Amino acid sequence: PMQRAYRATTTAGHLASRGKRGLGTAAGCQDYIQRTKIPTFHFQDSLPRLPIPALDKTLERFLYASTPLISQADLVHTEKLVAEFAKGVGPQLYQSIVHRDQTSYSSFISKPWFDMYLENRSPLILNINPQLTFIPDPDPVKMDWAMRAATLIWSSVRFYKTLADEQLEPDIFHTKACMGGSGKGFFKFLNGRGGDEGFKLVCSSIPKPFAFYGAYLYGAYPLDMSQYSGLFQSTRIPRAGKDEIKRFPNSRHVIIQRGADFFKLDVLRPDGSVVPGSEILSEIKAILSQPRPSRDQPHLGLLTTMDRDDWARAREALAAADPANRAALDDIDSALFAVCLEDERSSNMLSAQRLMLHGHARNRWFDKSFQLIVAADGKAGVSFE
Repeated sequence: PMQRAYRATTTAGHLASRGKRGLGTAAGCQDYIQRTKIPTFHFQDSLPRLPIPALDKTLERFLYASTPLISQADLVHTEKLVAEFAKGVGPQLYQSIVHRDQTSYSSFISKPWFDMYLENRSPLILNINPQLTFIPDPDPVKMDWAMRAATLIWSSVRFYKTLADEQLEPDIFHTKACMGGSGKGFFKFLNGRGGDEGFKLVCSSIPKPFAFYGAYLYGAYPLDMSQYSGLFQSTRIPRAGKDEIKRFPNSRHVIIQRGADFFKLDVLRPDGSVVPGSEILSEIKAILSQPRPSRDQPHLGLLTTMDRDDWARAREALAAADPANRAALDDIDSALFAVCLEDERSSNMLSAQRLMLHGHARNRWFDKSFQLIVAADGKAGVSFE
């Protein structure tokens, strides 16, 4: 039963911790990783939309791309089909795309792209979820297992807080060939390349529907940040036929896995402030001080490696078997992110990357938006859905 493997940690700080160097100790003093004059999503509503290519241009490119791939006879047949499409249902389908673009917030590509992605029934492991292996910290003290895990958790939660309060600087591509320095008279405010204090002051003063064009005058191009909304407090729920992306905007905890055990740890206070890193470190030490979980226990994380329809059925059965199971799944789903404390060690960079990509998969939860993986030797990485 899942509830036997599920434990919820209580108030942080029940273990005395040592080696707290580099971790915050006062709540609220280091909640943000940075502050910005331009709110994080200030440019979002004014970004130019991805243009829809004209139907004839799309068909022309299709034929051009097909030419080296098929025989001359097949090409003649393809040209005939394309001509029929252009005179038949093509214009109607094209207008449906135009209508969808006019009535949606994002690009006309977004919905079919997400549908294709969520309808994929292949297991997430290897097929969908990539990994990034972090560079080891040069300070041996910070490569301590508990310290490394606590630092990454604390830093990630501070990033979340910075993003949630729109203190994260907007993603902007700054070109060298910008108008900075060429302004005269009224346009003197353009003097100075995009990114300086004048740029920030001007752009933050422009109403959101027009903010992109103010940055453009400087030769700076704000980038789409809509995907940031799914980075934290979200998960992929397996469903028959098509999965669901679900978000939990009020969650304040992370889920920590070690072997078959799950631990729920609050990392945000009720007032929204970040739990100090020293307290997170104490909790990680408390988890690591417990006996190493037996490999004979059921490893529920393995279920997230299944075919998506199989996992959907298994999850429904698991949730229906006991209310405690459903509550535990809700805690995992709603966590800001997942953390995997990996007992294995790696001998080289290749084995480290394999460990971060899949390992033995027993203590992973591949459905989460991302999971931090911290091995016993301090090597760490992130696997993301």
